[in-house]
Amino acid sequence: MISPASAQHRLLPRRRLGRRLALVSALALMTSPAFAAEFDLPSRIDQVTVFPDGASVTRRFAVDVPAGEHVVVLGDLPLTADPGSLRIAGAGDGALIVGSVDARQPRAFERPDPERVQKLEALRDERQSLDDRIAAERLRKRAAEALVSSSVLSGGERGLNVAEARLALAAVVEETNAADTAIRAAALRQRAIDREIAVLDAGLRAQPPRRLEARISIDARAAYKGELTVTYAVRNARWLPVYDARLTTTGTKPALELVRRAEIRQETGEAWENVTLGVSTARVSRGGAAPQLQPMVLRLQEPRYRMEDSVSGGASRSLAVPAPAAPIAGRVEQNESRAQAAPVTEAEAVVEAGGFQAVFHIPGRSTVASGETERALRIGSMAIEPQLVSRAVPSVDPTAFLEAQFKHADDVPLMPGRVSLYRDGVFAGRSQLKAATREEPLTLGFGPDDMIKVEHRVFRQTEGSAGLMGSSRVDQREFRISVHNGASTPRRIVIEDRVPVTENQELKVETLPNLTQPTTRDVRGRRGIVEWAFDLAPGATSEIRHGWRLRWPAEKILGPIGRS
Repeated sequence: MISPASAQHRLLPRRRLGRRLALVSALALMTSPAFAAEFDLPSRIDQVTVFPDGASVTRRFAVDVPAGEHVVVLGDLPLTADPGSLRIAGAGDGALIVGSVDARQPRAFERPDPERVQKLEALRDERQSLDDRIAAERLRKRAAEALVSSSVLSGGERGLNVAEARLALAAVVEETNAADTAIRAAALRQRAIDREIAVLDAGLRAQPPRRLEARISIDARAAYKGELTVTYAVRNARWLPVYDARLTTTGTKPALELVRRAEIRQETGEAWENVTLGVSTARVSRGGAAPQLQPMVLRLQEPRYRMEDSVSGGASRSLAVPAPAAPIAGRVEQNESRAQAAPVTEAEAVVEAGGFQAVFHIPGRSTVASGETERALRIGSMAIEPQLVSRAVPSVDPTAFLEAQFKHADDVPLMPGRVSLYRDGVFAGRSQLKAATREEPLTLGFGPDDMIKVEHRVFRQTEGSAGLMGSSRVDQREFRISVHNGASTPRRIVIEDRVPVTENQELKVETLPNLTQPTTRDVRGRRGIVEWAFDLAPGATSEIRHGWRLRWPAEKILGPIGRS
């Protein structure tokens, strides 16, 4: 019969043997080539392509893993990254298969705020030091109290006399008071620290994650060492085209330099430091297909009777008289410094034009911080030989304005944007440049042309009746527009005006004899707008005769002449 003690003695070696086998198995798994591990790797931003409505960011990270299936964790992606846009690429020594790519926000306890954690640790260390100080002050208090114990007061052959006892008591009171004061101050500070710790601790538990974590599953057939890239899209970034238009009129032929710039702004939460930067004309957030139209259904409703219709017989719509034009702002002059022997030049981007987009690669490496600041980089320029035109709308303002007309001759389309205007080195104001493709005409205004004098006056204006028994009313107006070229060179002149446009068959607009026929009618699709274009020699004067006659039934009332 085996005793319980002997049975226990026999079981012990088996248990030890089982533990040893488990430990050996675990070590074997850890040293096996197929052992799966998790690697938390740092990455750096290497390349950024900015779109008008987003950006594509590429990060690089080094990978050095043994054979087997592993998980690579990149914890420094911004929260603004689109998890569905993550793509992995790269090369190295060995074969590597990338499986799933998962992006998520880390939990607060997994990756807390380092600054808060550091402050929390400092507060706890300070509280511990206050505990030590309180213990020391209490020891000091006990030591002082020991000076007036009965054994000390009666010690020796005769003990302390009255004077000595008083001095001892005074010293004890002083030391005790000092210790109590220090203990109270330390306790007050501890209560304040406890409140701060509670706030920080609650904040750490409730704080939202500040970064996005990408978990990449990889399978290495053998030990792998190389460099991978992860590319993702962000929305809180954009670039806007801005332009400098520099017109030179002092040479034998006018010259126009149009400088392209990209104004970049990003609020992605990560700084693009020392990156390869490019801007693309592709728009990435407009969707993949055109919108779908819904059917347009028309229905008739019964007319509703209104009391004011029976009283007034229907209200007539009044035509507003156009407001006078705003006064012409004074020109802003800004003298530029004279050209030196070695003028400063700006680097330009290298353009890569594709079938449906153009990418401007900024030379060198750039830095764009995250925030509300903007950075403008030069991406290209064009030398243009424009046609200069002095245009005036004398019925509104007799000032002639200098315009540069040209056709866009580049394969890369122009995007709409703000343009700063310079005429012969003088800042002439700002304007907007519209979008244009190849061979599309463009016009930029460069301020008043003081050498052209334009006058607009009413030559004749008559109103009265016409027809049998005054059956109709007539309003006839005639104008004279004179243009004088006071420059020493010929000028191309364009004068704009308008004729009335009617939408009522009873109202007739008639032309007058001996008028100067306009060069163009309905200019740029605007009804009733006419223009006269002609060349004017130096010192010459030209006159334009313009006018119209209106005829309508006598029982009708003509409203104010306004916009059509």
